[in-house]
Amino acid sequence: MRRVTLTLAVAALVVLAGCTGISSHLGNAPDAGSAGSGSGDNSNGDGSNDAPDASEDDAFTPFAFQHSGTYTYETYDEEDGTGKLVWDIRSIDGENITMRSSFTNQGETQSKTATFTREDALVQLAFMPGGQYLMTTMFSPSANGIYGNDFRVGNTWTSPSSQGTMTYEITKQRTIAGISCYDAEIRINGSVFTDACYSPDHGTAMYGVIYDEDGTKVREMKLIAYERK
Repeated sequence: MRRVTLTLAVAALVVLAGCTGISSHLGNAPDAGSAGSGSGDNSNGDGSNDAPDASEDDAFTPFAFQHSGTYTYETYDEEDGTGKLVWDIRSIDGENITMRSSFTNQGETQSKTATFTREDALVQLAFMPGGQYLMTTMFSPSANGIYGNDFRVGNTWTSPSSQGTMTYEITKQRTIAGISCYDAEIRINGSVFTDACYSPDHGTAMYGVIYDEDGTKVREMKLIAYERK
């Protein structure tokens, strides 16, 4: 759990920085000059190829979605077990998003509705029900290195970190709950730290997981249903 504790501490710093403007964290990825150009394979890793080919690079920007809809995630935590997180995007008015977030775990449900700008979305969602899953899996501080980079299977790039060399790699393209996304592995000194599947069209991830130092899955969230309004 030491790695998770560290991540949560860094996440708190990101949130505090966001209070003075989080735009500096969005779209400012590490220098991608070392990115590889491997052609890769657009299959989902199990022999099927249900995701469309990526004919052009896609750059990921958080919360870039343009349509209202409901995202239902199944969550897992090694201490709290499984749960359900529902994001109901009720309206989008220019840069303003109105969302209701509901999180159910161990028989209890917490819900909150808020309106925020795309720029403030990451900060606001951190304090919404289930926000701890968001900030430690799909949008952990280490995921800042994903933003603004082109998503093509086989692309890799590196960045220094306080824990050593951090490597990002787009490993495959697949479909989760009907949404095409790109798997991005984040490794620290060669060991997989987090893995998430990002959709540039939706501006969020369909899946996210964080591992401990020994490779044990600590926390996870996965999209199980999506309904566009």
